[in-house]
Amino acid sequence: MPELEGLVAELATNVVPEVDPAACLAQVEVLEALKAALAAAQVRATAAFAAAEVRRLEERAAEARRAGAVSGRGPAPAGVVAAQVGLVRRESPARGRVLVSAASALVADLPRTLEALGRGVMTEERAMVIVRETADLTAEERRAVDAELTTPVGPPDGFDEHGNPRWDDPTGEGQCAGLGTEALRRLVQKLALRHDSTGVARRRERARARRRVTGRLLGDGTGRISVVVKTEHYAQVMAALARATASARSEGDERSADQVRADTLVARVTGVDPVAPVPVELHLVVPATGLLGQPGAPAEPGWVLGGPGAPAGGVIPAGICRDLFAQAAEAGVAAVRRVFADPEDGRLVAMESSNRTFAGLLARLVRIRDGGTCRTPWCDAPAKHVDHVDPAAAGGPTRESNGQGLCEACNQVKEAPGWSSYVGVNGQTHLTTPAGATYTSRHTPLAC
Repeated sequence: MPELEGLVAELATNVVPEVDPAACLAQVEVLEALKAALAAAQVRATAAFAAAEVRRLEERAAEARRAGAVSGRGPAPAGVVAAQVGLVRRESPARGRVLVSAASALVADLPRTLEALGRGVMTEERAMVIVRETADLTAEERRAVDAELTTPVGPPDGFDEHGNPRWDDPTGEGQCAGLGTEALRRLVQKLALRHDSTGVARRRERARARRRVTGRLLGDGTGRISVVVKTEHYAQVMAALARATASARSEGDERSADQVRADTLVARVTGVDPVAPVPVELHLVVPATGLLGQPGAPAEPGWVLGGPGAPAGGVIPAGICRDLFAQAAEAGVAAVRRVFADPEDGRLVAMESSNRTFAGLLARLVRIRDGGTCRTPWCDAPAKHVDHVDPAAAGGPTRESNGQGLCEACNQVKEAPGWSSYVGVNGQTHLTTPAGATYTSRHTPLAC
């Protein structure tokens, strides 16, 4: 560990040659190989930690069962492992789960890919492509694809003393050599189909079972909704939107075809006219000068808060804030709720409650304060729950300063043995993991 910390310190002060272009490029090449080798080392450490931590958690659960301990539904070991890996890598718990799964796959089923990564001849991104495109294969099928990927194309250059074919391939990249990321993806897909013992039908059924809807606010007054549906439903949806577009254009609708398709989808899902103002309460944390458009006032952006279970809110320009407010006011459906902030640092004013649960306006205040996003460091998931930082069972008060918005996964993980949290100065939340590491989270001021 000290030598790795020394390497980080050395690279942090690395001086790049100023006048020798060849030396600059040589350094870039070596650092790229070093980055890949470090990624491989990180993979091995992650897989080792995951295996050890899962064993520890399972042994602890078995001891609790033998002792007759009764507990509610707790987080799965995989979730606890993913949360810790996400924190140390400054990633979300969801990303942590992906990284743990990939590390386990590389160590157990894709050893040649991991070896190429460790030698610096394959990037982490390309290794992840191989992991993803072989995810539906069995362990044996995965290892077969891994071996074929790293075997050069064409007849061997010779044979070793055991009669095994030998190629003059010093890098060990095999068929991956020189391929771009998309070309590599296509190659892995081809090999996966070749080695899939149950054929395309099983892969098709798994893909159809993973249909889903995802969404994300884009921060410019729009949001993107992505839907993965069955092929036959895709055809029906696109045909229906095409008919609506043709009908609207024939009636002289001035909207573009793309606008008509988008508005039609909104109307048919929600039953709301997407062109008319809607009766909603907008949580816009924005200076009054920006909302009213006073001359000379800075054009401070606003913030739209996503509801519980919805994507987290996003920043929108002050002009769009004013347009939304004006349209809603003209239609008589505007509701304005004042949210006061400390003028020095933008923190929202505290609100006390005698309840032991965060509900009503108190829960809404916490969600607005946290921007509708989970307070766990580096987690971007929507805050579905509002819970205590210092647990209520331990005497933690039910007030804004002791509340935090959390996604479902993080809210479960913090209840696992070895996890603790407390409120520090200026509203900072401190989270300690079973490994003894402490991470600090501070909500971003929404109004300054």
